[in-house]
Amino acid sequence: MKQLNPEFSKVIIETQTLLLSNPEWQPRYKKYAEVILANTALIDDVRKTFREWSPLYLYINITNAKKASGSFNFELRFLGQTVAELKAGKGMTLNTAKFDKNNGRDFACKIALKSAEWRSPTASEFRKHFKNFSGKRSAHENKSNEEHRIESVFLSEFSMIKSKKLRNIKPVKISRVRFPMPTPISASNHKQIKCSGVKGGGIDILTRIGTGGVNTNLCIMELKDENTTKEPPKDAIKQALAYATFISELLRSECGEDWWKIFGFGNKVPEKLVLFACCVMPSNTNDDTTFGDLELDLDGDIIKLHYLYFTEEENRITNHITSLKLGKTP
Repeated sequence: MKQLNPEFSKVIIETQTLLLSNPEWQPRYKKYAEVILANTALIDDVRKTFREWSPLYLYINITNAKKASGSFNFELRFLGQTVAELKAGKGMTLNTAKFDKNNGRDFACKIALKSAEWRSPTASEFRKHFKNFSGKRSAHENKSNEEHRIESVFLSEFSMIKSKKLRNIKPVKISRVRFPMPTPISASNHKQIKCSGVKGGGIDILTRIGTGGVNTNLCIMELKDENTTKEPPKDAIKQALAYATFISELLRSECGEDWWKIFGFGNKVPEKLVLFACCVMPSNTNDDTTFGDLELDLDGDIIKLHYLYFTEEENRITNHITSLKLGKTP
């Protein structure tokens, strides 16, 4: 049952107003969708030519996807941090020039690559360095890097086929490649949501939750590496709510059906759309469950608020408390 909650409804209204008064995003996201769909087969063909080398994972963003025309760049990330670019086309090469300094500082990696073939000895040594790397980043790590690490941990957990602690949930990907979904709004500070055009904030984790078909919903997750009174769960859920409002507006736009397909659905956008907005945070005494499963009306669509509090060890989720219906842990 939909509930009236002025505190959360205000976030929806504010986000809708910003999007309405800054319509530049509409033709831009229409073009994004057209280019992604046009290049999905190409991306899929390239992805099939090699095996992803855990713990290094491929990411593709909209900028790279829309440039795809015979060749394009992936990001290669370790613990969520980009350590190289992989250029794929007729061949596959690794380049580290943009990341050599941080690779040495954070991971003691002194191997620099310049258009090194993916299967070359130097590229192999580069991959082995990260395969054998143990421990955490150096003391120079920052908050952004730590959140990216945890984000990667969840993406790996959600992508698992067997032995999943979090069932009935899969990350939204493009041709099995991790895809950070951008937005035209910045909601990192929920007290000042704003439109930032091409420099808008990204959704931390975008997933599909459910058992398939009409029983599956999109879930917009806002992840934090800390759970404190200074930045409590209610702040994080408001950020997730702002991004979920954008996704609702996107799916109701002229290019909504295209994005619904990109997000992995085969049917049409439902007449009554139900989206989940979820805060994902470490579990401690600050856990807040008061907003769990709260329903908010958005012009006939519904956004349900959820929480997922977790513990993790050695880059694996070890326990969780959530309002999401993910089935029983096997």
